[in-house]
Amino acid sequence: MKIGILGNGQLGQMLQDSVTDLTDIEISLYDLRAHSDEALDAFLASVDRVGYETENIPAHIVAKLEPIAEKVYPSVEALKVFQNRLLEKRALRAAGIDTADFCAVNSLEDVRTAIDTLGLPIVLKTTTEGYDGKGQFVLRTPDDAEEAWNTIGNRELIAEAFVNFTRETSVIASRDVKGNIVVWPMTENIHHEGILRYSLYPIQALSEEKIALAERYIKQLADSLDYVGTITLELFETEQGFIANEVAPRVHNSGHWSIEGAYNSQFRNHVLAISGRELGNTDAKYAAVAMINAISSEAPASKANALENAFYHSYNKEARPNRKLGHCTVVANSLEERDSTIDQLADFIPAGVWK
Repeated sequence: MKIGILGNGQLGQMLQDSVTDLTDIEISLYDLRAHSDEALDAFLASVDRVGYETENIPAHIVAKLEPIAEKVYPSVEALKVFQNRLLEKRALRAAGIDTADFCAVNSLEDVRTAIDTLGLPIVLKTTTEGYDGKGQFVLRTPDDAEEAWNTIGNRELIAEAFVNFTRETSVIASRDVKGNIVVWPMTENIHHEGILRYSLYPIQALSEEKIALAERYIKQLADSLDYVGTITLELFETEQGFIANEVAPRVHNSGHWSIEGAYNSQFRNHVLAISGRELGNTDAKYAAVAMINAISSEAPASKANALENAFYHSYNKEARPNRKLGHCTVVANSLEERDSTIDQLADFIPAGVWK
């Protein structure tokens, strides 16, 4: 089977790498940045299944997928829903998942109405695109309205009530064409300046009730859309339970630990799902795992490469500020061993962000 992936960045490359041992599956990557209609038509005609490494796909390319919707996984419907934060929030609510209160914003007056309706602070976001903190503005006083609109407005936005949370987490699952679902252990995710810096497994002091709630949420969401492939649900943990933050209809940065840390990675199961295969075991292989992003510089990679329990993945990208250039996975037989290893790799993490 030949699978075509729209996008040839690090996620596409890791999808490719995840099934090199399966000789009957071939994965081809399409460079969205070098798009032409002729090249895309030829690419789509040459593959048996079509997937994507990012939901940020231009509308004219999504339109090309409509006539071949039967071979697009996850579905074109799911892609459209998760391309737009308003549609996403409505889908979450429809699936019985708690979200922050929200409203649509299309003008400066709408921003002021959102402040009156939702209270302060609120988070204003673009409904499309935007990641790693881009396309967002936190309003803390009514006087912020005009600056917020001038900064990210003049387009459709969503205003979300601020959530008082104790930490950020994610739950990742894969669902196959028959509706079978497997779920990876959850991670705690630590962000700095809107960018994920590292993820930790296991999550300390997380109750079985909350774990069950997170797994129920992601299953309800995947089932509601007849979703096929890997899907990620970012969750704010609160005293009452979980509030959904965002959804990624794809493999996710917080799940990169699964390459070395789980029996089957999020990438491999994504390919298995969309090719109609049986999904693999998602259990962790180690007592403790961490995933650390290399942001702006890969200089600390040499330290990671010198450690037996650290695995560095370079994305072979040109360095620039706030760009993800690679990630490092740490595997350990105990929390103490994991944290001691992270101490040795602290150059990856901004000062004060690691304990």
